[in-house]
Amino acid sequence: MKSKAIKKDKSNKKASLGHVLKKNEKIKQTVKKAASELTSVNEVLKQENIPAQIMKQAITQNEDVEQKVAKAADDLKLVNVKLAEEMAERIVIESELADTKTDLAEVRDDLSKAQVKTEEAQQSALQDALTGLPNRLSFEQGLGHGLSQAKRHGWGLAVLFIDIDKFKSINDSYGHDLGDQVLLMVANRLKSFVRDEDIVSRWGGDEFVCLLLEVKQEADVTQLAEKMINRVAEAFEFQGTVLSIRASIGIAIYPADGDTSEILFKNADIAMYKAKGTEQRVVLFRESGEQKVG
Repeated sequence: MKSKAIKKDKSNKKASLGHVLKKNEKIKQTVKKAASELTSVNEVLKQENIPAQIMKQAITQNEDVEQKVAKAADDLKLVNVKLAEEMAERIVIESELADTKTDLAEVRDDLSKAQVKTEEAQQSALQDALTGLPNRLSFEQGLGHGLSQAKRHGWGLAVLFIDIDKFKSINDSYGHDLGDQVLLMVANRLKSFVRDEDIVSRWGGDEFVCLLLEVKQEADVTQLAEKMINRVAEAFEFQGTVLSIRASIGIAIYPADGDTSEILFKNADIAMYKAKGTEQRVVLFRESGEQKVG
C-alpha cells in the first residue's frame, strides 16, 4: 500500500513539476516579447521631431512593457520558489521510495525463509526422526497412490511387513543407544534393496514396512524378501559389541491378497506373525494358511 501511495504521489509531483516548468517557459516568452516591444519603443524615441501623439503612444507602450517585465519578474520569483519546493519534495519521495524498496527486499527475504521453514516442517511431518525413512503417514499416502496406479494400469503391488526378532531384549541388554543403531542399520540395509519409486518406511518401534510397485512375479518379491533377511542377519558391530539380527517378513500382494490398503496391510501383518513362528522367516499370505480378510 505504501509503495502504491508513493508512486501515486510521485506521479502527481511529476505533473505539478511539469506545470511549473511550463509556467517558467511562458514567463520567458513574455519577457522576450516585452524586450522586442521595448526595442521598438526605443527606436521610436530616438527619432527627431516625433509628433506629440506618437510620442505619447510610445511612452504609454514603454510603461506597459515595464509593467509586463515587472510582473514577469514577480512571476519568475514565484516559479523559482515553487520549483525549489517541488525539488525538495521530489528528494523526499525518492528517499521514501528507496526505503520502500529496502522494506520490500526484507519482506521477500522473510517470505523466502518462511517458505524454507514450511518445507522443512512438511518434510519433518512425513519423516521418521531416527532413521530418516518415510514415516507411517507418508507410507499410507504412498500405498494409497500406488494402489490407484495399480488398479488403473493393471499392475501388481506388494506390501511387506518386517519385524526385528527379540528387539526388546537388545534394548534391555545393551541399552537404547545400541538399539537405535540397530534400527538405523536395518533401515539402511532394507533401503539398499529397493528402487527409487518403492518405499521403505519405519512403521513404529522395531517394525518396518515396504511397498513394491509394478510387481510382475510373486517369486521376485519372495526372493527379494529373503535377500533382505540375509542382509539384515549379517554381523553388525557397535562400540565393540557384535550382533546378528534376525528379522521376519510377511507379504501380501495386490490383487490376490487384497484390493484395499487396509486389507493388504492386515494380511501382510498376519503373514509376518506366521513367519516369526517358523524357520522360513519369509511368508506369503496365501501360504500362511489363514483365511483372506475381506
